[in-house]
Amino acid sequence: MAARPGEENVATLFGDVHYFYSPEDVKPRHHRFDKGSYVYLFEHAGERRCRIEVANQPGSEDQDAFEGFLDQAHVRYSYKQHCMVTLTAPAAPADQNDWHLPTYDPRNENKYHYKLHSVDIYFWTQKDALQFLNGVRRVVPPSLVEVLDEPGPPPQPAPMSSVVQQLENVAISDPQYASSKHSSGAPSFAPPPTAPAPVDRGPGGTRHLCADGVQPGRPRRSGDDTAPREDAASG
Repeated sequence: MAARPGEENVATLFGDVHYFYSPEDVKPRHHRFDKGSYVYLFEHAGERRCRIEVANQPGSEDQDAFEGFLDQAHVRYSYKQHCMVTLTAPAAPADQNDWHLPTYDPRNENKYHYKLHSVDIYFWTQKDALQFLNGVRRVVPPSLVEVLDEPGPPPQPAPMSSVVQQLENVAISDPQYASSKHSSGAPSFAPPPTAPAPVDRGPGGTRHLCADGVQPGRPRRSGDDTAPREDAASG
């Protein structure tokens, strides 16, 4: 399928297509079903229009196709039937060749070029269905596109209450809070004990005593104030 001047092919998808030539209240309903059809969506951004073309049984002797402008039709989609898009053709298309597709008469005797009443397209994936739907919604007036059971946006987190927010602002602006928060980052410990002073042993490794007989660095006792006794032999 070729794009017309000013058009852009925005989607080429696969789908199983159910064509209806009569309204729902007509029994038995005149219809036709084709599997594995090619669905093309063309967009004319300058004119805010889009057009659909569907090629049935491509590559076979029975290949045929239909086309129609979607700004003259009604488009329906439900998220509960996430792969199906329903198109309802306009009652009187501007171009008499649009929205027509050959099929056999209700008695299955002769083939005629009948006008379509509606088309159900069963896209092979929901992604394809949404791509087609979003392409249509981009240019077609919202009044012509009906979307049912569309999920809402994800829930937003609950806003902080004004009381909690005010308390938080006061705490942040309080210098004591800021200093305590800063000091709490590194724990404080007492410094390690100092090592005792080394003993001066003097030459030869003997301990050196002061004149008063007290080892250097050793605390005095109450009886250390007395003078040293003389050697008994010398006396």
